Amino acid sequence: MTTLLPQLLPEAFGTAETAHVSLVADRRGTALWQVHLDDGSRYALKATTACTDPQGHVDSEHLALVEAELLMALEHDGVFSDLYRAHGELPDGTGTWLTLRWLPGEEAETAYGKLRTTPDDQTAARYAAAMAGAVADLHEAGWTHGDMQEVHFILDGDSAHLLDFAMAQPPADIRIATRRAPYRGAYDFFMSPELAARRLATKPSEHLELTTASEVWSLCATIYACWTGVYPISEKDTKLSTPDLRAELARGQYRPLPTVRPWAFPEFEDIVSTGLVVDPAERPTARCLQHMFEELL
Repeated sequence: MTTLLPQLLPEAFGTAETAHVSLVADRRGTALWQVHLDDGSRYALKATTACTDPQGHVDSEHLALVEAELLMALEHDGVFSDLYRAHGELPDGTGTWLTLRWLPGEEAETAYGKLRTTPDDQTAARYAAAMAGAVADLHEAGWTHGDMQEVHFILDGDSAHLLDFAMAQPPADIRIATRRAPYRGAYDFFMSPELAARRLATKPSEHLELTTASEVWSLCATIYACWTGVYPISEKDTKLSTPDLRAELARGQYRPLPTVRPWAFPEFEDIVSTGLVVDPAERPTARCLQHMFEELL
């Protein structure tokens, strides 16, 4: 998609004058650039096109448009503000684009990766508390994120910001104009056991309800992966064995943390494990998780 930039930049920003453009990610039909304008401001520019990867999304070419509508609804709900900037169709008609304010900080995966070489209990707990708090704010407003993973959390000091709301599930009273594909889960490795089981047992056309309890599993699985550097359940190649992987996920038998932890932190491990229980009713809420992590500080 990089070849589209000369045409896309003027449309997205109203000017072709940029100090610097760098590609951040390009996978499963989504490309993301960081754009520095000459006035010193920074933005994220996302473009989405069709994708054939099994881990990609149906109708992925419309995802930037859908995310734009969801972000505007989130801002209207007061969940957060001053993030969305603009959106439109790609110049060649193959997809859609979205611009956002660039958030300071670093991805949770990167931030925790640094701790694996210089262990710090307080920082690990502070990061996890911030991540749980961001999810709790979303849940208490009646939303679920839909695609929780390590690179969708930005950590900045004591704050955490969620990114990539293209798969978000809004409250029932919010209507999104663009047609959306049925929700079938997102990145497999962080899918809750009950969601993985329902996906295996239903047709691709059936919409799956994403509960806050299911997303608490995803949150704790994400924290697990950030802290340890490995997935809680399996590392199968999703392109070759996706049904087998989902069957494994449905059993919910994750690797015990003492076997993969970067350093011993039993109290932290116990909290992460409370969200990785098979029975959704036994999982804490995201807000409870936040408070439990805060008690370690």
